[in-house]
Amino acid sequence: MTNDTLKKKYILKPGLHQFAPGSAAVHSNENLSDEEAEWYLQRYPHIASLFAPQPPKGGVTEQANNKRKLSEDKILDKGGSI
Repeated sequence: MTNDTLKKKYILKPGLHQFAPGSAAVHSNENLSDEEAEWYLQRYPHIASLFAPQPPKGGVTEQANNKRKLSEDKILDKGGSI
């Protein structure tokens, strides 16, 4: 992936894609801006499956840290009285 692709909010799955019924499959990451992607998604919501999943809000690191903290809490809470 190029640096431009990494900065984009909407990343298409590999290949060329058809958004509008009856149109040619011409859309790819190289020729689709985030603004255009948002416009197409509003007009044709069924195309959402053509895009790669977006990372969770807060980022992957924050979510991983929360899961790790929950796992540590479960381990510490196990056991009986001493």
